[in-house]
Amino acid sequence: MNWKKEWKNKWETQPGLMLITVVIWSIFIGLCIKAGALLFTFTYSLFKPTVAQDLFEGLNLYGLLNQHLWNYVGVMSFVLAIIGLKAHIFYLMIRVFLKINMVHPFSMEVSRLIAEVSHATIKVGVTMIIAAAYFKWLAKRGFDIPAMGEFSGGALEYLLMGAIIFAIAQVFKRGVEIQSENELTI
Repeated sequence: MNWKKEWKNKWETQPGLMLITVVIWSIFIGLCIKAGALLFTFTYSLFKPTVAQDLFEGLNLYGLLNQHLWNYVGVMSFVLAIIGLKAHIFYLMIRVFLKINMVHPFSMEVSRLIAEVSHATIKVGVTMIIAAAYFKWLAKRGFDIPAMGEFSGGALEYLLMGAIIFAIAQVFKRGVEIQSENELTI
């Protein structure tokens, strides 16, 4: 019952943050559905290869599956890792927005969560770079691999975003220190 009162209070005092939290929740749920659907169809395609013709939203890896099973597993592992990491970023963002308090915004937990968001974002960028190199390697060797821009494009943007979020995490960490010092002097 206490959480209901806490949510109602947050909606009354911080409606903007709570609205952003709802949007983040919807993106998180969408990414989880996508990851679950891809995981299910990938697993099912190992037993019924024709399923690989449309894994999710037109992703066709049937040719690759017919050419080489382990490369197919490798490509799908990268795809699932990237989507899973993106979902993890949004999960951490949900936790940040639920923990932040605009009266005392600087807390150690929020600072730690923001740092975790930056690390997860950098992991997405690095994974995308490795995946793009692997996809190019497969294409050079004549494997039937479609354009995988959704899973290999935008890596530098994620790295830059991770660096910016890391800088924000450092600002929050310093804010926690200053807030603690001010509380001690009063």
